[in-house]
This record gives sequence, C-alpha cells and structure tokens, in this order.
Amino acid sequence: MLCRFEDRLSGQALELLDFSHRISARRAAELPAAFDAIEAAQRRGCWLALLLDYELGEWLEPASASSARPRARADDAELPRLTALAYKRAAHVPAWDAPAADSPAALESRPLVDKEQYLRNIEEIRAGIGRGELYQTNYTFPIEVETSTPPRDLYRGIAACHPAGHAAYIEDGARRILSFSPELFFARKGATLTVRPMKGTAPRHVDPALDQRSGQDLLRSEKNLAENLMIVDLLRNDLGRLATPGSVKVESLFSLERYPSVWTLTSTITAQAPGKSLEELLRALFPCGSITGAPKIAAMKKIRELEDAPRGIYCGSVGWLAPGGDCSLNVAIRTIEMRQDGCGIFGVGGGIVYDSAPELEWQECLWKARILQPAS
Repeated sequence: MLCRFEDRLSGQALELLDFSHRISARRAAELPAAFDAIEAAQRRGCWLALLLDYELGEWLEPASASSARPRARADDAELPRLTALAYKRAAHVPAWDAPAADSPAALESRPLVDKEQYLRNIEEIRAGIGRGELYQTNYTFPIEVETSTPPRDLYRGIAACHPAGHAAYIEDGARRILSFSPELFFARKGATLTVRPMKGTAPRHVDPALDQRSGQDLLRSEKNLAENLMIVDLLRNDLGRLATPGSVKVESLFSLERYPSVWTLTSTITAQAPGKSLEELLRALFPCGSITGAPKIAAMKKIRELEDAPRGIYCGSVGWLAPGGDCSLNVAIRTIEMRQDGCGIFGVGGGIVYDSAPELEWQECLWKARILQPAS
C-alpha cells in the first residue's frame, strides 16, 4: 500500500508508512460512519491518504444530482466514492528520481469521445448559458491509456518531465493513482484554509518569443480572466459557508504559472475556519468549483447530463490528512487511474463559457493531454 505525495517543484515528498487499515464508503448512507472512523484514526495518531471520487459530491450535496444517469463503469457498483488509507506514521523524503533513461515509458492513448459529439455538447452548453441556466460548465471526457510499463515507473517518468506541486502516487488494492496535479484544492494549517483555483490555459511553444507571447496573451485574455474570476467568486462563497465572518481574503488574482506543456492562471484565497471537521470542509467545498462551473449545482447537473461516464478520481481529490487536522488535497486533474491489466483512464477538459469556440476548446484539451506524450 505505497502512498507518496510529492511537491515536484521543491523536490520534497511526504510518504505514509506502516499501513494500518482502510476506510471506505460505497453508499451515501455509509458516509457518517466513514467520517467517524477517520476522526477515530486521527485520535490514535494515524495519518490518512484521502481518495475522493468526483461523484462523492452528489452524496455531499444531493441537489447536484441530475435525473440523467451517465453510463456506469462495469465495476462501478463495487467502487467506493470515499477511501481513506490509515498509516501509523509519515516521513519527509526526497521526491523520486526519473527511472533509468534506457527504459522509456511506452504509453498508447485514445479519446473515448467522438470529436463531433464533443463539439455538439459544447454548443449545447453555450445554448444553456444563453438561456440563463448557468454561467460556466467544466466539460470533460476520458482518454483510455494502455502501457506495459509498471505504474511506479510510469509515474516517475511523467513526473520528472512534468513537475507539479501536488503530485501523488498511491497503490490502493487493484488500482494505482498517478496524479500530476498542479492545482491545490485546499490546504489547512491550524485554523487557516487556503484554496488556489486554476482556470485559464494556453499552450507552451518551443520558440521562446512565441512562448512568451502565448503566456502574455493568456494574462490579457478577457475570456480567461472572466473564467478565473467567476471561480474565485464561487470559492469565496463556498468558503463563506464555514469561515469566520469577514476572514475570507483574496490574496492574489491571475498569477501566471508556467508548466512544461501549458501556461495557466491561478488565484489564491484564504479564510479562517477554526475547529471545522473534515466532513464540514468537504460538504462546503467539494468538489472544487474550478472543475464544476457556476452556479455549482446547475453546472454539476449539466455535467451529469452530458458526460458519458463517471469521472471517478479525475476531478475529485487526492491528499493527506495529519493526526492534528492539518491537510493538503489536490484537484485530481492530470491524473491517471490505472488497473492491474495495464489499462487506465486519464480525464481531460476545460471550462466552457458563452464565448467559448468549440474547436479551440477541443484543441485546449489536446494541449492538456500532452502530458501523456513521451519526452522528446
């Protein structure tokens, strides 16, 4: 039950050691017992790895569920939406090195959505926005991946080429979670909560001048700035549901961040929320507004109507919870969920607003999927 959380930007990692037991919820009715068990494990001094599927949000906020049901995975009925792996201790260690250069990862991938269907769904979202049903929807689709490379080596190879601040490698029974997320969902240190939504993307280029222009164009893009601000307002509202009145603060807006394959915009918001339990935090914040849209419940209903399959861990969250309550959870984007047969799913998508161009949104998804390509 190997479990590591890596800040690939600093080169440091947190590894959870001495596995104790597993806590899970396969039905909404099991959530209270699961949260009680998590708190009991903390009181015994355990560290916990949290694996939160996107669909957990429908149990935390039933109003977000739509009457339309997406196609279920063959084993979906047996998969928990909340998993907590309890460990007796944790250690700060260096991040993993890349695997040997003479053993490059071989990874095949194919989108599990027809491009024309994708474009039609974008137009449907735009029409809904035009009717005033919502302002933004984060629409995604799965990419199937297949490899003969062991998951640990696959993770090390991709993580070395695409360093991110909220990466994770987790072995949970038959599945392996390989997360290369650059996005913080929320972190808690003492009474302080920090969220850092990421919204707004542009491609990187080999030519330095063209690359710099791409980043600056993103920073000046009215569409992308409006998308980012919309999610900042949503998260301020979510934080306001549990924070001390007057303590929610926007620390920074529209910070331009550079990654190997894309430029992105992030904003940082903090709040004071002393004494709040994990359950209270998740009921107020999960899933992150950056991967739903706004208004949140309307966007989640539209996602359920249009997307063909459950997202699973993609767009959910992976993170750690310390015995004293401090924690750090990512938004599980740039994340592969692997099975033992060498096949897996990598999700990709983007925020759709009224002035989104369907063809450009498709191209943006392909930029984000560059992480699956071997380094040249």
